[in-house]
Amino acid sequence: MARSLSRLLALGLCLCLLAGCQFSLSEVMGKVTVTEPPADYVGEEDGFRWAKSTLSGQERYVYDQLLAGLKDQAETIDDLYPDTEMIQRAISAIDQDYPELFWFAGTGQIETTLLADTPIGAVYRPVYTMDQSQRQATQAQIDQWAADCFATLPQEGSEYDKALGIYTYLISHADYQVVDNNSIVNIMVNGAGLCGCYAKTFQYLCNQLGIDTTYVTGQAGGETHAWNLSWLDGSPCWIDPTWGDPVFAGGDNSQGPAYEYFGLTTADLTRTHKIDNLFPVPDCTSDRNNYFVRQGLYFTSYSPDALVSVCQRARAAGDRQIAVRYSDEAYPTACGLLLEQRQLHTVFQEAGYAATDTIQYIRNDAMGVLTFLTPAG
Repeated sequence: MARSLSRLLALGLCLCLLAGCQFSLSEVMGKVTVTEPPADYVGEEDGFRWAKSTLSGQERYVYDQLLAGLKDQAETIDDLYPDTEMIQRAISAIDQDYPELFWFAGTGQIETTLLADTPIGAVYRPVYTMDQSQRQATQAQIDQWAADCFATLPQEGSEYDKALGIYTYLISHADYQVVDNNSIVNIMVNGAGLCGCYAKTFQYLCNQLGIDTTYVTGQAGGETHAWNLSWLDGSPCWIDPTWGDPVFAGGDNSQGPAYEYFGLTTADLTRTHKIDNLFPVPDCTSDRNNYFVRQGLYFTSYSPDALVSVCQRARAAGDRQIAVRYSDEAYPTACGLLLEQRQLHTVFQEAGYAATDTIQYIRNDAMGVLTFLTPAG
């Protein structure tokens, strides 16, 4: 199509020259070329959109053009500046910023119009996963799932408390499963999805409550992965709900969520994850939102009495899963005494468990976390 238009324009130019018209090719191109986006464009405000905030003014301009068309579910989004790299970067930013655009597949076709082999305009043809009527019905299901989740959260809690509640609810109501895309529909309607589905669902729910959260991609465990960056009570931290799901790790769903990957600093995250450089992210240096620090479960030295106290509190609360984190210096000592020198059962008997109780444990050497699974009842 672009080549055909180029030929038609060239033919029109030739005919006009034969008729004695006096203008140059540059003048023709000036009349038909899409205007270059303004470099100082700020963009429209629409809540917290981290990826957009990292874009240049020109990229934000294209971002807003594309976003308007995607919200309207337009078949084509026309009159785009013909810079395919800029268009693709804006699309990627929208895909990271807008989990609520669940009808958009995150992909499409960029078509460029040429004049004498010079790009003069572009069109984007998005791919949608459903029509308008399906979109409305799906939105109703998503709204109900979100309402059920929000009903479990502490209404007067901090952003940390609410984000932790969302994390726990999400993991408890989702299964890790290979699907075709990273839409929130997979979790909030169908109950299962990939890491991107977990991360986008967490992002969507947090942003609904005004908790600034974005979607981040990279690598983990040797594979492409997605997780979240959240600002909880003003402090940025990393959260990976997929790695918090025992089903993802091959465990028993009855174990409950794992919290090693809630509220991490960048130094902790990069023990196991590698952040890509698609969009800049802050260096998270505070551990104030780390689950173990916040819950009093982080220890810089091994003390059997401290572990006994933790186990007693968990037993009184009816929690079968008990997890503690040790500093890099204290973790080898804790493992040596508890696991290799078999002091584990002594600690649990002092906490009130029976000598016949079977205590299972899981080691996370990368994070310095020991998780103990106690019998039911």
